[in-house]
Amino acid sequence: MVAMRLPRHPAGLSPLVVLAVLFAACTGSSPTQVGVRVLPGGPLDGLSRAERAAFERGKLVFQRRFVPEEGLGPRYNATSCESCHSTPVVGGSAPLYRNFYLGMQGVPGAQTPLTGLTSAVVPAYGDGNDFMLDVGRRIIPEDGAVAIVTAQRNALPLFGVGLFEFIGDATLLSHCDPDDADGDGISGRFNTDAGALGRFGVKAQSNNVEVFTRAPLKNQLGITSDPFMGSGAVVGLGHALRFALQVSTDPNAPTTDFDDLPDPEISRTDLGDLIAFTRFLAPPQQIQPLSASAQRGKALFGELGCAKCHVPELSSSRGPVRAYSDLLLHDMGPDLADELPFGLPQASRLAPANTAAEFRTQPLWGVSLSAPFLHDGRAETLAEAIELHGGEARAIRDAFLARPTPERADLIVFLEHL
Repeated sequence: MVAMRLPRHPAGLSPLVVLAVLFAACTGSSPTQVGVRVLPGGPLDGLSRAERAAFERGKLVFQRRFVPEEGLGPRYNATSCESCHSTPVVGGSAPLYRNFYLGMQGVPGAQTPLTGLTSAVVPAYGDGNDFMLDVGRRIIPEDGAVAIVTAQRNALPLFGVGLFEFIGDATLLSHCDPDDADGDGISGRFNTDAGALGRFGVKAQSNNVEVFTRAPLKNQLGITSDPFMGSGAVVGLGHALRFALQVSTDPNAPTTDFDDLPDPEISRTDLGDLIAFTRFLAPPQQIQPLSASAQRGKALFGELGCAKCHVPELSSSRGPVRAYSDLLLHDMGPDLADELPFGLPQASRLAPANTAAEFRTQPLWGVSLSAPFLHDGRAETLAEAIELHGGEARAIRDAFLARPTPERADLIVFLEHL
C-alpha cells in the first residue's frame, strides 16, 4: 500500500470525507473508489528534467528560514515563505495567527504607505535601522492629519496558480462585464499591473509569478532581489493597455533596503528556483467520482448562479484550468470592502476607478484544504464564507440561504470535492 500523508486536522473537510480518507488508508482502497482527498504539493505533470530539478531546489528555498546574516529584515513578518504557506502542506495557506496587516494613509485612489514604510505591508518585527526580534508589531496610527486605513490578509494557497500565466488575455476579457450589460447583477472587471492584466493576488494586482514572488520576498521577509526575467516575465499585453498606476512596480527594478548587507540578498539562481517552485506547483486534485450529495450540490451551484463568478474552467495554452474562478474583480459588499485599492481596474459606469471595494474571485479548487476563508480568514467554515458574500453576490447568497438545509449541505459537500 502506498503511504499517505494526512493533515492532523483536515481543515474544512466534512466527517464523511475524513472517514473516506482514513478508510482508504487502512484498507488500501483506491482513491476513485472512496473519494480520497489526495494532498497537493507536488509538481505539474509533464515537466522537463530541468524544470523538475528547479522545482525541487525551489522548494528548499521556499522552506529556508532566513537569518539576519542572509538578509532577513530589518523589517519582516516571517522568516521563510513556508511560514505563511504550510497548510495542509508546503505551498498552502495559513491559520489565522499568521495573518498580516496592511496599512495606507489618504483617501482611496490617492493613498500612500504609512510614514516610514515603503509598501502597504506593515511589518511585525524590526524598527528603524535596528534589527530586533523583540520590538513587536509596528504601531499603526489610529488618527492624525490624514485618514489611516488598515486591513488584514490571510495567506493565499499557491497550488496550481502558475497555470494562470497560460490563460490568455482574450479569455479573461471574454468574461468581463464592467457595466453589467446583461443585467444579471454581476459586473466583473479586470485589474492591471503596470499595464498588463492581473491574475494573482487578492485583488488581481499582479500579472505574473515573478512579480507575485519578489514582492512578498521584500515586504514580508525583507529579502531584496534583482529581476530574474523582469519585463520578460510579463504575461499578455496583446490588448496594448498602458496606464500610470496608483500602485505598481517596474518589473525591471531591483529592490533594496537599509540594512548593512549588499543588495540583492538572494542570488539569481535561488530566485529563479523559487519562482519555478510556485510556477510548477500542481493544482489540487478533485475528488472523483462525485458522491450523490456532491452531484446534487454541483447542480445547485450552477442553478443558483455561483458559476457566474466561480467559472468552473478557463481555457489556456496548457488545456483547461479548472480553478473555479474568472480571475476578475467583483464588489463583495460594504461588510467585506477594505478600502485599500491596488492596481487600476477596467473602467466601469458602476464602480469607481479603484479597487477599494472589490476582490478577485478566489479559486475554489482544493478550497476545503484552505480554511479559514475569505481574504482575511474571517469565515471559519465554507457555509459562513457564503453567508458573508454581499454586493454582486447578494442575490445568489440569499437564494442559497433560502434553500432547505439538506440542499445547502449538498452544495458544501460539492465544494469539499473540488
